[in-house]
Amino acid sequence: MLSAISYKIYEMRKYLVLSIIISIIAIPIADSFVIERDRNRNEMYGEAFWIYGFGVYNMTDTEVAGALPAFNDTRHTLPSYLGTVTYEYPVFGLIFFAIATWLFPGQESQLQHWWLNFLLVLVFNLNLVLIAILLKDKIYITSWARTFFGGYYVYGLLMSAGGGKNEPLADCLMLMALVLWKEGQMGKAMFALGLAVQTKVYPGVIFPLLFLDSPVSSVWFMLSMLLTVIPFLFLGANFDSLVSHFLNTTTYSSYVVNPMYPGLWLGTPDFTHDPVTYYLWPPALIPLILYAAFMLYTVRLYIPRRSEFRDKTLLQKVRVLMPLYVYLLPSIMFIYRWVMPWYLFWLGVAIFAFENDKQAVGYLKELTVVGLLYVYGVACNWWYFVSGPLPDFMGHFTSGWETLLGLALMGFLTFVSYRVWKWTYEHREQKVRLIHEAQDRGELVI
Repeated sequence: MLSAISYKIYEMRKYLVLSIIISIIAIPIADSFVIERDRNRNEMYGEAFWIYGFGVYNMTDTEVAGALPAFNDTRHTLPSYLGTVTYEYPVFGLIFFAIATWLFPGQESQLQHWWLNFLLVLVFNLNLVLIAILLKDKIYITSWARTFFGGYYVYGLLMSAGGGKNEPLADCLMLMALVLWKEGQMGKAMFALGLAVQTKVYPGVIFPLLFLDSPVSSVWFMLSMLLTVIPFLFLGANFDSLVSHFLNTTTYSSYVVNPMYPGLWLGTPDFTHDPVTYYLWPPALIPLILYAAFMLYTVRLYIPRRSEFRDKTLLQKVRVLMPLYVYLLPSIMFIYRWVMPWYLFWLGVAIFAFENDKQAVGYLKELTVVGLLYVYGVACNWWYFVSGPLPDFMGHFTSGWETLLGLALMGFLTFVSYRVWKWTYEHREQKVRLIHEAQDRGELVI
């Protein structure tokens, strides 16, 4: 894997330099008009780790901010309706930010903010390299591969330079696991996947893919999970908030921020009453109905033929069903009450499980449809979202209409970078095609 990464970095060196330059320019721009609350919280808990150890998992934001006066403001703590939530990110994510703040100490320093974003920018650009490795020659010859690469570039830039979130780190470990899987290094792949799950939980969706190829290698996954088990059992960590978030309980928050969540049909919260009451809202089912219709129309491509099961062992039959499993993964987005817009790309990396290009293209279309339904769900539940969740989300943008100028500048930089990359690969593809045509004519190509 290291050799493949080194070669691909050399191959993509010009584009990566451009990407890093654009990312560095974007960091202060984004920081000036966006409250990067996740990054700020991780910074605060990273500093607190060196004082309280894993005991920070038993502390709310207010308690930590009170103990560290430099962070005692509204930019480092969750809103009041999440006031009882303790630190919910898995252990590896906490350790990453703890080491980052140790390397660049200085509570509430603007430069420390930018340092964290810069580290995530480096990780994000490594993710581009890993994606290029996984796409192989498809990145030169297929439009869907370039579309996916470009889409991930926009997403990764926003998550790292524009948001300072954990996603680039989780994706990096997840992509490493996939590269190692493709290379047949199953033990290392499982270990990397275990670390990914301990950064954000969502990489766990690819565990069945690796498990079916090598069930014995799952021992390495379990060994890496000791990083979570040891703090929990012996060092006083408490993962109640993570569990309540994962189990979809109202103890995490009475808010529902997922406009596709069908539970709004029977229980849309009404925050004008104290305590909160709930009312029926049938239009909340529209996104689910549209998604079900889309799935019924497209799922046939992922259902194996009966002949594919013939003369196979039980394990081999289950493997045949893996494309269907991956295609059904975006359905998870309808289950959870708390789904922010960027969660929609969490499952994008699972596209590398498909060997069939038609299935990969269909999966990209499905993710696009889910994204459109997310936006449409806000319209279907407009009166609820405008009553609280939407104003709260927009409160992260501090510059009013000037925010649009900053977003436009980031969008322009992203577009320029993508066009340069796209031109580079299309030029290379054209050159290869001309060489092949010349060779077919019997000409000597030097």
